[in-house]
Amino acid sequence: MIDVSIESVETVGLSAPLEDRFGYAQEWVDRRSAVLVKVEADDGTVGWGECWGPVAGTRETVEDVLAPTVLGEDPLHVERLYDHLYDAGRATYQTVVPLPAISGLDIALWDLKGKLLDEPVSVLLGGRERGDVRAYATGHYFRDTDDLSVQYDEIADEAAANAEELGALKLKTGLSLLGYGPDEDIELVRTVRERVGDDVTMMVDANYAYTRREARRVGRALDQLGVQWFEEPVAPEDIEGYAALRADLDVPIAGGECHTPTDFTRLFDVHGVDVAQPDVCIVGGLTPGRRIVTRAQEHGIDVVPHAWGTPVGLAASLHLIATVDGRPWLEYDRSPNPIRDALAGPGMAPDDGTVPIPSTPGLGVEVDLDAVADYRIDG
Repeated sequence: MIDVSIESVETVGLSAPLEDRFGYAQEWVDRRSAVLVKVEADDGTVGWGECWGPVAGTRETVEDVLAPTVLGEDPLHVERLYDHLYDAGRATYQTVVPLPAISGLDIALWDLKGKLLDEPVSVLLGGRERGDVRAYATGHYFRDTDDLSVQYDEIADEAAANAEELGALKLKTGLSLLGYGPDEDIELVRTVRERVGDDVTMMVDANYAYTRREARRVGRALDQLGVQWFEEPVAPEDIEGYAALRADLDVPIAGGECHTPTDFTRLFDVHGVDVAQPDVCIVGGLTPGRRIVTRAQEHGIDVVPHAWGTPVGLAASLHLIATVDGRPWLEYDRSPNPIRDALAGPGMAPDDGTVPIPSTPGLGVEVDLDAVADYRIDG
């Protein structure tokens, strides 16, 4: 019997400016940031997690609102602690539950539990279906230029390089950020398809750039271009819009990175998606992530988690993917991220199109704070 309790919770805020900003439908990105959560047991064992979102606010929510809920508790009771964290967040904020902040703590608790029990997290989540997973390259963001031909050429060049390495990639649409519309988005996808060829698996992510009418028009074009799935076509709140598009279009509909556990229940009930994409750093961690996987599989829905953070979040995503039936994908971020690159350890890069799922205790990834000292934000 293991007799330990949670002694401390600490956040590590990281931020790195980018040399060149890049964009997607909703905003320009000029820096990458992350909030890591360190949970330590009274025997000295440490677990790490990651929160989505800005450092400011997320850090304070974890340390001031959520940490008191778990201090002194048994770290082996992760799912019970998640429910207590959810209740604490709801009681504090009333209108919204701070799920990204809860995510970091929940992931860290699973990492800690795995280390205490000397088991990989995926085993504790229910068992491993696989030891590795095929990866697709995500990136291909918009350049900071008004020249549409340059935009197309540079994105197509990036896509061709990623297709050569992985054989699968995801494009962004939503050139409305630059003042264009659906016609220019369709032409972007057509340009890339012609560059990479018909044998490359290609997904498209709109980041909710469209109205339902626009999404129908774009979706029909994507089907003709052999697109694997059409991601986030409309606003995440428009659950009925997801269902309507899925009924109207032949191209599969994907979504979930902006959805809560309750939203996923609604999406599944109305048959709103073909591919569910929970992000463990956003949706509340691995505990709700695994619950969502179970519900999705009961509805015959594929699961491909969204992933866009540091190796801590990537490792957590890999452990969730290890438990998924079928042939899931790993979203492998190729966009600029100095923090990710500083933290990256051995075994996290694709090999012949696949990424190994860690098999050592916990998440199987350690945080080298010396490697990210230049990016840490104190205070």
